[in-house]
Amino acid sequence: MHGGRLNHLRPARKRRKVPVGALLVLAAAGCEPERAEEAPAETPVQLVLDTANVFHSDLFHRVEGVRRLPGGDLAVMNAGSLNVLLLDSLGALVATIGRMGQGPGEFQGMLDMDTSGDTIVVLDGLMRRVQLFHRDSYVTVWSLREITGTPQQVAFSPHGVPVVSTQSPYAYDVDDMTVLRSTIAPYRVDDPTTVLETPIEIPGGEYFVVSMPGGAWMTGIPAFGVFATYDLTHTGVVAADARDGRVVSFAWGEQAALTLRSPSVPNPVPEAAMDRLWERAEATARRRPDLDYMTFVRQAVEVWGGPVPLPFHESLISDGSEILIEHFASGPAEEVDWSLLDENGETLGTFNLDRDTELLSLRDREVLGVGRDSLDVEHVIVFRIRELHRSR
Repeated sequence: MHGGRLNHLRPARKRRKVPVGALLVLAAAGCEPERAEEAPAETPVQLVLDTANVFHSDLFHRVEGVRRLPGGDLAVMNAGSLNVLLLDSLGALVATIGRMGQGPGEFQGMLDMDTSGDTIVVLDGLMRRVQLFHRDSYVTVWSLREITGTPQQVAFSPHGVPVVSTQSPYAYDVDDMTVLRSTIAPYRVDDPTTVLETPIEIPGGEYFVVSMPGGAWMTGIPAFGVFATYDLTHTGVVAADARDGRVVSFAWGEQAALTLRSPSVPNPVPEAAMDRLWERAEATARRRPDLDYMTFVRQAVEVWGGPVPLPFHESLISDGSEILIEHFASGPAEEVDWSLLDENGETLGTFNLDRDTELLSLRDREVLGVGRDSLDVEHVIVFRIRELHRSR
């Protein structure tokens, strides 16, 4: 029978798009991606996120997506209450889309959302389908049940037809205790049996397999393992390999990819971060004496066969023109570092952001996100990016 996933060694950050088989690097599919020219040393630019608006509501329940609509309205996807809220520019509720259920306009597990004008698409992972709405009016649905893998993201393509991405299933016909890598595949929702051709293979999440007594198996996430870090946009895909730092992009239908950031060799996880990992694991083991928890943790560390490599990235969002990348933070800092890149990979600037604020969408220098207070109560935030000053 299936074993459980070992999620305990992931730093305590809420991820928008996550986990799952079996590529360890971002490889060329057909042709080699164009490599970026060696850029001169960049002069860092300090950016700041001006808070344009903060919206509070008792209706927010695990907000996993926020998008801007024409006229200034916002679409807020509540993965917890299984609906989409339409808010006006002052944060007042205009309409509610959907509810829990299996019928038209209803949801079982909301994963992602995208907008094009007043049209909204929502990806339901449990029902394996994509539903389309014109504002709060239900229009149509596409089934994804013929698609292999775990659905992750949805986005409108340049032709208006939504595209979904899935992560490949776990592979079990492999050696125990080896770090494996899943891959991401895109599909048009109106042709779910055909994988869209891409110039590169998009890396998914890392995992490993452990054989159990009696022939059973268990899957786990390695210590400091990385998840899929990419974004579907209206124009194409931006993908970052959180393991080696590489960042690439390609346009829908194109046969070549542009390397925006070349790969690097990861540094080992700092000793202090490893100490914190063991401390957290021991605390969990004391709370769960019914589990051989420390064995799980030791496997997740030993699977690397040496020093544990430090990831480069945490998350990525893009509007198809500019890219925001969150850098991996191994320590307990209250803030995390972000970089803004242009479409060619040049760093336009950097900023720090509170660890409890998650950025969900970017468009024309407006960033929409969700913050959480000390009681984990959510609020939607509208930011504007501006340059503060240039370092000397």
